Amino acid sequence: MLLRERLKEDWIFVLCFFVLIFLIYGQSLSGNFVFDDRNLVEHQELLSNLQNMGQVIMYPFWNTESGLYRPITLLSYMFNFIFLGADPAGFHFINLVSYFLICTLIYLFIKRLFKEKKLALVTTLLFLLLPIHTEVVANISGRGELLALFFSLLTLYELANARINEKETKGTGEVNFWRVGFWMLLAIGSKETAITVIPLALIVIYIKEKRLNLEMAKKYFRSMSAILLAAIFYFFVRFFALGPKNFFRVQTSLIENPLMFSDAWSRVITSLKILWMYFVKTFWPVNLCSDYSYNQIPVVNNFFNPGTILGLLLLLFAIALIFVYRNKKPVISLASAIFIFSFLPVSNIFFPIGTIAGERLFFFPTLGLCLGSVFILTRLFDFSLSKGVKVALLFLVVVWLGVYGVASFKRQGVWLDEKNLFLSGAVCAPESVLSRSNSGAIYLLHGNLEKAREELELARKIKPIYSKGLNNLGLVYFKMGENEKAKELYREALKQDFPYSGTYENLILLYLNEGKIDQARRWLLFLYPGNQKLVDALIKNYLKK
Repeated sequence: MLLRERLKEDWIFVLCFFVLIFLIYGQSLSGNFVFDDRNLVEHQELLSNLQNMGQVIMYPFWNTESGLYRPITLLSYMFNFIFLGADPAGFHFINLVSYFLICTLIYLFIKRLFKEKKLALVTTLLFLLLPIHTEVVANISGRGELLALFFSLLTLYELANARINEKETKGTGEVNFWRVGFWMLLAIGSKETAITVIPLALIVIYIKEKRLNLEMAKKYFRSMSAILLAAIFYFFVRFFALGPKNFFRVQTSLIENPLMFSDAWSRVITSLKILWMYFVKTFWPVNLCSDYSYNQIPVVNNFFNPGTILGLLLLLFAIALIFVYRNKKPVISLASAIFIFSFLPVSNIFFPIGTIAGERLFFFPTLGLCLGSVFILTRLFDFSLSKGVKVALLFLVVVWLGVYGVASFKRQGVWLDEKNLFLSGAVCAPESVLSRSNSGAIYLLHGNLEKAREELELARKIKPIYSKGLNNLGLVYFKMGENEKAKELYREALKQDFPYSGTYENLILLYLNEGKIDQARRWLLFLYPGNQKLVDALIKNYLKK
């Protein structure tokens, strides 16, 4: 009877998670494809046919230059297209379900490992309500983060829930070691940062068994081997999918990650400053933003700035907690380990990644912060406090969670369409070339040429390096009748490292509009070398119009 009551209570909690997620994020079901979601639209033909599954499995994450290989995430998009159609609502729905499953697993994992239902429940609620998660949950492109954490938690839960059947395994390992490896393969195939599971698995085993020795090594040998083999197999396939040139290399622009182009010292101390920014925004979610690209976060070269110093202290403190509390308070040890080991792969500290910062990158690390914070909070209630003080403390916690819920509800509304997203980006990231350019593009689409020029000129003033922004500014001047200015900007756009392909078309159309057929033909031949017939046909077709 007692077991039945406990199971009933667990089901009530899980139902609450489901209701809260759809109350807060339900409006995302009416959202559109925005920002990086355009990659889905561009690859719809590939992802809409089940016969392409083999090709999708070996397909880089959108392009080889990204240096990313995430076949499980791409397969999830494929199944979305095939079974739920091309409407963005289906993609948002799977994101919400994934978030719900993650929260359920967090609850079950913590309760199983530490035997503390209160700790598991409040940690899950805090994680569920954090406003910094809105980018991952409300943006379809957050799918990789969701799947990586989901399968990582499944891997760790298998270890926490493991049972040794001596008769079947003869004392050599776990019955379900293959399942551990399978979940690990799905985790790292969703996003590379799931490599974090390897050290976390060792810590989970240590917490569960309260020791690591030869006996434990034998007991968990097959499980740890399965995890390692899954990671090795992933990197083996990754090599063939990306090729040797992009296997461990990311090709990106100064806009996406200026740390790629800075010296190692500046990269490290800027990354520490960003760590402190993440930490603050997790608990004080003010000025959350979709964009931190050049030059919203300036690269620093002086260690003695508050952000870098506080970030370093936070990092060292968390590392110390892993070892100091591994026996006395293993919850703190695991929380610190989750925080550190999931942050380091996306930190830019050891090697530069594709972007300088993004709230989605801190999705996994926030689980460690939630677990540690709630553990400290629950211990406050264990002190000999008066009933009135405990009630007041409980009230503050409820208010705290309620404020987060309201903030998450409001924030995720920004991700419903590109107009909201890009205009808000220019407000929260006024020094970003990308945000200013995107804001200008929105004004251009809505015919407000003066405002579009203002935003795009601001982007150009910060640094004239974003090809699409320069192209759009050229388009503004073309619409204003300033053709020479437009040509200058189109040429400037084409000189950039990653030229926007639409610029060629705009420049050709400008020449055709001016009646300069020879100039248009020269650029068309540049686009279609040796294809004189196609070029002549395109020009003839335009002149007919």
